[in-house]
Amino acid sequence: MMKTVRVNAKGAKRLREFFPWVYKSDILTPLDFEPGELVEARDEQGKLLAKGYINPHSTIAFRALSYKDEPITKRLLKSKILRAAAKRVKVDTNACRIIHSEADFLPGLVVDRYGDYLSVHFQTAGMVRFKEDIVALLQDIFEPKGIYIKGDRYLPQKEKVPSFEEIIGTIPPKVVIQEQGIKFYVDILHSQKTGFFLDQRKNRQIVTNYIKPKTRVLDCFSNTGGFGLYARVKKQANVRLVDISQEAIEMAKENFALNEVSGEFVVANVFDYLRELRKQKERFDMIILDPPSFAKSKAKKSTALKGFKDITVNAMKLLNKEGMIALFSCSHHIGIEDLRKVLVEAAKDTTKMVEVVEHMYQDIDHPYILNNEFSLYLTGLLCKVEDL
Repeated sequence: MMKTVRVNAKGAKRLREFFPWVYKSDILTPLDFEPGELVEARDEQGKLLAKGYINPHSTIAFRALSYKDEPITKRLLKSKILRAAAKRVKVDTNACRIIHSEADFLPGLVVDRYGDYLSVHFQTAGMVRFKEDIVALLQDIFEPKGIYIKGDRYLPQKEKVPSFEEIIGTIPPKVVIQEQGIKFYVDILHSQKTGFFLDQRKNRQIVTNYIKPKTRVLDCFSNTGGFGLYARVKKQANVRLVDISQEAIEMAKENFALNEVSGEFVVANVFDYLRELRKQKERFDMIILDPPSFAKSKAKKSTALKGFKDITVNAMKLLNKEGMIALFSCSHHIGIEDLRKVLVEAAKDTTKMVEVVEHMYQDIDHPYILNNEFSLYLTGLLCKVEDL
Protein backbone atom coordinates (compact mmCIF):
# COMPACT_ATOMS: atom_id res chain seq x y z
CA MET A 1 0.00 0.00 0.00
CA MET A 2 1.25 3.48 -0.93
CA LYS A 3 2.32 5.84 1.82
CA THR A 4 0.68 9.26 2.07
CA VAL A 5 2.13 12.75 2.19
CA ARG A 6 0.03 15.70 3.27
CA VAL A 7 0.58 19.01 1.53
CA ASN A 8 -0.39 22.49 2.67
CA ALA A 9 -2.99 24.71 1.02
CA LYS A 10 -0.44 26.26 -1.35
CA GLY A 11 0.82 22.92 -2.58
CA ALA A 12 -2.71 21.53 -2.85
CA LYS A 13 -3.85 24.49 -4.96
CA ARG A 14 -1.04 23.95 -7.44
CA LEU A 15 -1.74 20.22 -7.75
CA ARG A 16 -5.43 20.98 -8.38
CA GLU A 17 -4.25 23.20 -11.24
CA PHE A 18 -2.21 20.22 -12.50
CA PHE A 19 1.16 21.74 -11.75
CA PRO A 20 3.33 18.62 -11.41
CA TRP A 21 5.54 19.53 -8.45
CA VAL A 22 5.25 20.04 -4.70
CA TYR A 23 8.17 21.82 -3.09
CA LYS A 24 9.66 20.52 0.13
CA SER A 25 8.47 23.65 1.98
CA ASP A 26 4.83 22.79 1.13
CA ILE A 27 4.88 19.25 2.54
CA LEU A 28 3.49 18.78 6.06
CA THR A 29 4.38 15.10 6.52
CA PRO A 30 7.82 14.24 7.99
CA LEU A 31 10.04 13.39 5.03
CA ASP A 32 10.94 9.88 6.14
CA PHE A 33 11.01 8.32 2.67
CA GLU A 34 13.45 6.63 0.33
CA PRO A 35 14.57 8.65 -2.73
CA GLY A 36 12.00 8.02 -5.46
CA GLU A 37 9.49 6.19 -3.29
CA LEU A 38 5.92 6.10 -4.67
CA VAL A 39 3.40 8.03 -2.55
CA GLU A 40 -0.06 9.59 -2.60
CA ALA A 41 -0.33 13.36 -2.14
CA ARG A 42 -3.37 14.45 -0.15
CA ASP A 43 -4.59 17.82 1.12
CA GLU A 44 -5.00 18.68 4.78
CA GLN A 45 -8.52 17.23 4.74
CA GLY A 46 -7.25 13.93 3.36
CA LYS A 47 -8.54 14.30 -0.23
CA LEU A 48 -6.42 12.62 -2.87
CA LEU A 49 -4.66 15.13 -5.17
CA ALA A 50 -2.15 13.06 -7.10
CA LYS A 51 0.07 10.00 -7.11
CA GLY A 52 3.76 10.18 -7.84
CA TYR A 53 7.15 9.86 -6.26
CA ILE A 54 8.96 11.70 -3.50
CA ASN A 55 12.55 12.51 -2.67
CA PRO A 56 13.30 14.05 0.73
CA HIS A 57 16.69 15.26 -0.56
CA SER A 58 15.31 17.36 -3.41
CA THR A 59 13.90 20.89 -3.26
CA ILE A 60 11.18 19.58 -5.58
CA ALA A 61 10.14 16.88 -3.15
CA PHE A 62 7.08 15.43 -4.96
CA ARG A 63 6.50 14.93 -8.69
CA ALA A 64 3.13 13.82 -9.99
CA LEU A 65 2.69 10.81 -12.25
CA SER A 66 -1.12 10.71 -12.16
CA TYR A 67 -3.95 12.92 -10.94
CA LYS A 68 -6.31 9.93 -10.84
CA ASP A 69 -6.82 7.20 -8.26
CA GLU A 70 -5.03 4.56 -10.31
CA PRO A 71 -2.05 2.26 -9.70
CA ILE A 72 1.36 3.37 -10.95
CA THR A 73 2.29 0.35 -13.06
CA LYS A 74 4.20 -0.62 -16.18
CA ARG A 75 0.89 -0.52 -18.02
CA LEU A 76 0.40 3.12 -17.06
CA LEU A 77 3.94 3.95 -18.17
CA LYS A 78 3.27 2.28 -21.51
CA SER A 79 0.12 4.36 -22.07
CA LYS A 80 2.07 7.55 -21.36
CA ILE A 81 4.89 6.61 -23.75
CA LEU A 82 2.41 5.73 -26.51
CA ARG A 83 0.55 9.00 -25.95
CA ALA A 84 3.80 10.95 -26.21
CA ALA A 85 4.84 9.09 -29.37
CA ALA A 86 1.48 9.78 -31.03
CA LYS A 87 2.01 13.52 -30.57
CA ARG A 88 5.21 13.35 -32.66
CA VAL A 89 3.75 11.62 -35.72
CA LYS A 90 3.61 14.86 -37.75
CA VAL A 91 7.19 15.94 -36.97
CA ASP A 92 8.85 15.70 -40.41
CA THR A 93 12.31 14.47 -39.48
CA ASN A 94 14.01 11.25 -38.44
CA ALA A 95 15.20 12.90 -35.22
CA CYS A 96 12.92 14.27 -32.52
CA ARG A 97 12.24 14.31 -28.81
CA ILE A 98 9.83 11.49 -27.99
CA ILE A 99 9.44 12.16 -24.26
CA HIS A 100 9.88 15.59 -22.72
CA SER A 101 9.73 14.94 -18.98
CA GLU A 102 6.84 16.68 -17.15
CA ALA A 103 5.39 17.98 -20.43
CA ASP A 104 4.67 14.35 -21.37
CA PHE A 105 3.57 13.37 -17.85
CA LEU A 106 6.78 11.41 -17.20
CA PRO A 107 8.73 13.73 -14.89
CA GLY A 108 12.45 13.14 -14.89
CA LEU A 109 12.58 11.25 -18.19
CA VAL A 110 13.87 12.59 -21.53
CA VAL A 111 14.02 10.41 -24.63
CA ASP A 112 15.35 11.55 -28.02
CA ARG A 113 15.22 9.51 -31.19
CA TYR A 114 17.99 9.74 -33.79
CA GLY A 115 17.05 7.53 -36.70
CA ASP A 116 17.31 3.95 -35.45
CA TYR A 117 18.78 4.94 -32.08
CA LEU A 118 17.46 6.29 -28.77
CA SER A 119 19.13 8.51 -26.19
CA VAL A 120 17.46 8.08 -22.79
CA HIS A 121 18.18 10.48 -19.95
CA PHE A 122 17.05 9.79 -16.37
CA GLN A 123 17.00 12.95 -14.27
CA THR A 124 15.36 11.92 -10.97
CA ALA A 125 15.55 9.09 -8.44
CA GLY A 126 11.86 8.39 -8.93
CA MET A 127 12.24 7.76 -12.63
CA VAL A 128 15.37 5.66 -12.09
CA ARG A 129 13.17 3.25 -10.10
CA PHE A 130 11.29 2.52 -13.32
CA LYS A 131 14.43 2.17 -15.46
CA GLU A 132 14.05 -1.52 -16.35
CA ASP A 133 10.36 -1.15 -17.23
CA ILE A 134 10.93 2.03 -19.26
CA VAL A 135 13.83 0.58 -21.26
CA ALA A 136 11.85 -2.60 -21.98
CA LEU A 137 8.88 -0.54 -23.16
CA LEU A 138 11.06 1.65 -25.39
CA GLN A 139 12.59 -1.46 -26.96
CA ASP A 140 9.17 -2.99 -27.56
CA ILE A 141 7.50 0.16 -28.94
CA PHE A 142 10.29 1.67 -31.07
CA GLU A 143 12.50 -1.37 -31.83
CA PRO A 144 15.75 0.66 -31.91
CA LYS A 145 19.08 -0.77 -33.01
CA GLY A 146 20.68 0.77 -29.95
CA ILE A 147 19.81 2.67 -26.77
CA TYR A 148 22.15 4.96 -24.85
CA ILE A 149 20.97 5.17 -21.23
CA LYS A 150 22.31 7.88 -18.95
CA GLY A 151 21.66 8.88 -15.36
CA ASP A 152 22.05 12.63 -14.94
CA ARG A 153 25.46 13.64 -13.62
CA TYR A 154 23.70 15.68 -10.93
CA LEU A 155 21.82 12.65 -9.56
CA PRO A 156 24.29 12.06 -6.69
CA GLN A 157 24.22 15.72 -5.67
CA LYS A 158 20.53 16.56 -6.12
CA GLU A 159 18.78 13.21 -5.78
CA LYS A 160 21.24 11.17 -3.65
CA VAL A 161 21.36 8.25 -6.09
CA PRO A 162 24.32 7.23 -8.27
CA SER A 163 24.69 8.40 -11.86
CA PHE A 164 25.20 5.75 -14.52
CA GLU A 165 25.74 5.00 -18.21
CA GLU A 166 24.64 1.97 -20.19
CA ILE A 167 24.39 0.92 -23.84
CA ILE A 168 21.94 -1.67 -25.13
CA GLY A 169 22.60 -2.94 -28.63
CA THR A 170 25.10 -0.82 -30.54
CA ILE A 171 25.57 2.93 -30.90
CA PRO A 172 27.77 4.04 -33.83
CA PRO A 173 30.29 6.86 -33.32
CA LYS A 174 28.14 9.09 -35.54
CA VAL A 175 24.52 8.90 -36.60
CA VAL A 176 23.27 10.88 -39.63
CA ILE A 177 19.97 12.70 -39.13
CA GLN A 178 18.02 14.86 -41.56
CA GLU A 179 15.74 17.87 -41.14
CA GLN A 180 14.43 20.16 -43.88
CA GLY A 181 16.64 18.32 -46.37
CA ILE A 182 19.80 19.08 -44.38
CA LYS A 183 21.98 16.35 -42.91
CA PHE A 184 23.77 16.43 -39.56
CA TYR A 185 26.10 14.09 -37.78
CA VAL A 186 25.15 13.37 -34.17
CA ASP A 187 27.56 11.92 -31.64
CA ILE A 188 25.01 10.46 -29.23
CA LEU A 189 27.59 9.32 -26.69
CA HIS A 190 29.58 12.54 -26.36
CA SER A 191 27.45 15.50 -27.46
CA GLN A 192 25.83 18.11 -25.22
CA LYS A 193 22.42 17.28 -23.71
CA THR A 194 21.10 14.07 -25.33
CA GLY A 195 22.90 14.51 -28.65
CA PHE A 196 21.61 17.50 -30.64
CA PHE A 197 19.64 20.73 -30.15
CA LEU A 198 16.38 19.41 -31.56
CA ASP A 199 14.37 22.17 -29.89
CA GLN A 200 15.70 24.79 -32.34
CA ARG A 201 14.55 22.93 -35.48
CA LYS A 202 11.65 25.28 -36.26
CA ASN A 203 13.69 28.37 -35.44
CA ARG A 204 16.51 27.38 -37.76
CA GLN A 205 14.03 27.56 -40.63
CA ILE A 206 12.40 30.79 -39.39
CA VAL A 207 15.74 32.61 -39.21
CA THR A 208 16.80 31.26 -42.61
CA ASN A 209 13.62 32.64 -44.19
CA TYR A 210 14.91 36.17 -43.46
CA ILE A 211 18.43 35.64 -44.80
CA LYS A 212 19.04 37.05 -48.25
CA PRO A 213 21.06 34.97 -50.71
CA LYS A 214 24.85 35.31 -50.49
CA THR A 215 24.82 37.78 -47.60
CA ARG A 216 27.12 37.54 -44.56
CA VAL A 217 25.95 35.54 -41.56
CA LEU A 218 27.67 35.21 -38.18
CA ASP A 219 26.50 32.21 -36.13
CA CYS A 220 27.63 32.73 -32.52
CA PHE A 221 27.63 29.90 -29.97
CA SER A 222 27.19 27.78 -33.08
CA ASN A 223 27.77 24.38 -31.47
CA THR A 224 27.82 21.90 -34.38
CA GLY A 225 26.48 24.38 -36.89
CA GLY A 226 22.67 24.26 -36.99
CA PHE A 227 21.77 27.84 -37.89
CA GLY A 228 24.85 28.43 -40.01
CA LEU A 229 24.40 25.27 -42.03
CA TYR A 230 20.78 26.15 -42.83
CA ALA A 231 21.91 29.59 -44.03
CA ARG A 232 24.65 28.11 -46.21
CA VAL A 233 22.61 25.29 -47.75
CA LYS A 234 19.32 27.12 -48.28
CA LYS A 235 20.50 30.67 -49.06
CA GLN A 236 24.13 30.18 -50.16
CA ALA A 237 25.06 32.73 -47.50
CA ASN A 238 28.66 33.44 -46.56
CA VAL A 239 28.68 31.89 -43.10
CA ARG A 240 31.08 32.13 -40.19
CA LEU A 241 30.60 29.92 -37.13
CA VAL A 242 32.03 30.74 -33.71
CA ASP A 243 32.10 28.46 -30.66
CA ILE A 244 34.42 28.06 -27.70
CA SER A 245 34.45 24.27 -28.11
CA GLN A 246 37.07 22.86 -30.47
CA GLU A 247 35.11 19.58 -30.58
CA ALA A 248 31.89 21.36 -31.58
CA ILE A 249 33.63 23.29 -34.36
CA GLU A 250 35.24 20.11 -35.70
CA MET A 251 31.81 18.48 -35.86
CA ALA A 252 30.44 21.62 -37.57
CA LYS A 253 33.14 21.28 -40.24
CA GLU A 254 32.10 17.67 -40.78
CA ASN A 255 28.43 18.70 -41.05
CA PHE A 256 29.27 21.27 -43.72
CA ALA A 257 31.29 18.67 -45.63
CA LEU A 258 28.43 16.18 -45.29
CA ASN A 259 26.21 18.68 -47.12
CA GLU A 260 28.97 19.54 -49.61
CA VAL A 261 29.17 23.22 -48.68
CA SER A 262 31.89 25.46 -47.26
CA GLY A 263 32.08 27.91 -44.37
CA GLU A 264 34.39 29.73 -41.98
CA PHE A 265 35.01 28.23 -38.56
CA VAL A 266 36.43 29.97 -35.49
CA VAL A 267 37.19 28.56 -32.04
CA ALA A 268 36.87 31.50 -29.67
CA ASN A 269 35.11 33.01 -26.68
CA VAL A 270 32.18 34.84 -28.30
CA PHE A 271 32.35 37.78 -25.87
CA ASP A 272 35.97 38.46 -26.79
CA TYR A 273 35.55 37.62 -30.45
CA LEU A 274 32.74 40.13 -31.02
CA ARG A 275 35.02 42.88 -29.67
CA GLU A 276 37.82 41.72 -31.95
CA LEU A 277 35.49 41.87 -34.96
CA ARG A 278 34.61 45.47 -34.04
CA LYS A 279 38.31 46.39 -34.04
CA GLN A 280 38.63 44.82 -37.48
CA LYS A 281 35.54 46.77 -38.64
CA GLU A 282 33.85 43.66 -40.01
CA ARG A 283 30.17 43.76 -40.92
CA PHE A 284 27.41 41.16 -41.16
CA ASP A 285 23.82 41.05 -42.39
CA MET A 286 22.54 38.49 -39.87
CA ILE A 287 23.98 37.65 -36.45
CA ILE A 288 22.63 34.70 -34.49
CA LEU A 289 23.15 34.76 -30.72
CA ASP A 290 22.17 31.39 -29.24
CA PRO A 291 24.20 31.13 -26.04
CA PRO A 292 24.15 28.25 -23.55
CA SER A 293 22.10 28.79 -20.42
CA PHE A 294 23.50 31.84 -18.64
CA ALA A 295 20.89 31.49 -15.87
CA LYS A 296 20.53 27.96 -14.54
CA SER A 297 18.87 29.40 -11.43
CA LYS A 298 16.89 32.51 -10.52
CA ALA A 299 19.81 33.75 -8.43
CA LYS A 300 21.98 34.02 -11.55
CA LYS A 301 19.46 36.04 -13.58
CA SER A 302 21.03 39.45 -12.98
CA THR A 303 24.49 38.31 -14.06
CA ALA A 304 22.99 36.50 -17.03
CA LEU A 305 21.21 39.63 -18.26
CA LYS A 306 24.50 41.52 -18.21
CA GLY A 307 25.97 38.83 -20.42
CA PHE A 308 23.04 39.05 -22.82
CA LYS A 309 23.38 42.80 -23.07
CA ASP A 310 27.13 42.56 -23.68
CA ILE A 311 26.80 40.26 -26.68
CA THR A 312 23.77 42.13 -28.04
CA VAL A 313 25.41 45.57 -27.93
CA ASN A 314 28.53 44.29 -29.68
CA ALA A 315 26.48 42.41 -32.26
CA MET A 316 24.46 45.54 -33.09
CA LYS A 317 27.69 47.40 -33.76
CA LEU A 318 28.70 44.77 -36.32
CA LEU A 319 25.55 44.92 -38.44
CA ASN A 320 25.21 46.32 -41.91
CA LYS A 321 22.34 48.74 -42.60
CA GLU A 322 19.03 47.04 -41.78
CA GLY A 323 20.89 44.00 -40.52
CA MET A 324 19.19 41.44 -38.28
CA ILE A 325 19.80 39.77 -34.94
CA ALA A 326 18.33 36.50 -33.68
CA LEU A 327 18.62 36.45 -29.88
CA PHE A 328 17.74 33.32 -27.88
CA SER A 329 17.49 32.22 -24.27
CA CYS A 330 17.35 28.53 -23.35
CA SER A 331 16.54 29.17 -19.68
CA HIS A 332 13.09 29.56 -18.14
CA HIS A 333 14.56 32.27 -15.91
CA ILE A 334 15.28 34.53 -18.91
CA GLY A 335 12.03 34.83 -20.85
CA ILE A 336 10.79 36.75 -23.86
CA GLU A 337 10.17 39.94 -21.86
CA ASP A 338 13.74 39.83 -20.57
CA LEU A 339 15.03 39.54 -24.13
CA ARG A 340 12.92 42.54 -25.13
CA LYS A 341 14.43 44.60 -22.32
CA VAL A 342 17.94 43.54 -23.32
CA LEU A 343 17.30 44.62 -26.90
CA VAL A 344 15.80 47.95 -25.82
CA GLU A 345 18.80 48.73 -23.61
CA ALA A 346 21.25 47.65 -26.31
CA ALA A 347 19.42 49.78 -28.88
CA LYS A 348 19.64 52.78 -26.58
CA ASP A 349 23.39 52.30 -26.12
CA THR A 350 23.96 51.97 -29.87
CA THR A 351 21.38 54.58 -30.99
CA LYS A 352 19.43 52.02 -33.01
CA MET A 353 15.78 51.26 -33.64
CA VAL A 354 14.73 47.62 -33.24
CA GLU A 355 11.80 46.05 -35.07
CA VAL A 356 10.66 42.60 -33.93
CA VAL A 357 9.74 40.42 -36.89
CA GLU A 358 9.38 37.01 -35.22
CA HIS A 359 8.76 35.59 -31.74
CA MET A 360 10.34 32.15 -31.45
CA TYR A 361 9.89 29.22 -29.12
CA GLN A 362 10.91 25.56 -28.79
CA ASP A 363 9.61 23.20 -31.48
CA ILE A 364 6.46 21.12 -30.94
CA ASP A 365 8.26 17.94 -29.89
CA HIS A 366 9.26 19.87 -26.75
CA PRO A 367 5.70 20.63 -25.54
CA TYR A 368 4.81 23.75 -23.60
CA ILE A 369 2.09 22.90 -21.05
CA LEU A 370 0.29 25.93 -19.63
CA ASN A 371 -0.25 24.15 -16.32
CA ASN A 372 3.53 24.10 -15.88
CA GLU A 373 5.23 27.40 -16.64
CA PHE A 374 8.66 25.75 -16.47
CA SER A 375 7.90 23.73 -19.60
CA LEU A 376 8.46 26.91 -21.65
CA TYR A 377 12.20 27.36 -21.55
CA LEU A 378 13.36 28.32 -25.07
CA THR A 379 12.45 31.79 -26.30
CA GLY A 380 13.82 34.02 -29.01
CA LEU A 381 13.35 37.27 -30.88
CA LEU A 382 14.29 37.90 -34.48
CA CYS A 383 14.79 41.61 -35.03
CA LYS A 384 15.67 44.09 -37.73
CA VAL A 385 18.09 46.73 -36.44
CA GLU A 386 17.90 50.13 -38.09
CA ASP A 387 19.76 53.43 -37.74
CA LEU A 388 17.79 56.37 -36.39
